[in-house]
Amino acid sequence: MKFSIALLAAFFFGGIYSSFGQTSDAEAEAIVNLLGVQKKEAVAKLVSVEPKDSAAFWKIYDEYDKLNRKTAKTRISLYENTAHAYGNMTPAIADSLANQYFSNRIDQEQTLQVYYKKMKAATNAVTAFEFYQSEVYILTQLRASIMQQIPTYGQLINASKK
Repeated sequence: MKFSIALLAAFFFGGIYSSFGQTSDAEAEAIVNLLGVQKKEAVAKLVSVEPKDSAAFWKIYDEYDKLNRKTAKTRISLYENTAHAYGNMTPAIADSLANQYFSNRIDQEQTLQVYYKKMKAATNAVTAFEFYQSEVYILTQLRASIMQQIPTYGQLINASKK
């Protein structure tokens, strides 16, 4: 199962990375929608929801997913902005990018915490913890996949010196 989720993440973000050149709002929306469907399938495999809790779990998950899409679109835009900044990196641009990444990650974590609490109240702490773990696992896999495809600025500079 881990392999299929990792493969899904690699395939998905390979497509995202290749589209960074000119990502329109409609394209970003399509990417986020596709990710949402794929993530929901992965969460269904990673979280064992009791039948009595299923309706409540998926209702709250759908709320979380809808709210999280804004953060995901911002993250896609941030990756694109980072790629564009590589051609003209200054201390001010680097600092701005870093702060935007911090803000995006904080937003993601706060949303996850809010929805963990909602899941716990509607189902139980174990199901809520499984939800939390699945989201962290998927996000970690996706971020790792992206980082493997995009060189760091330092790598780019070192490669240009050779």
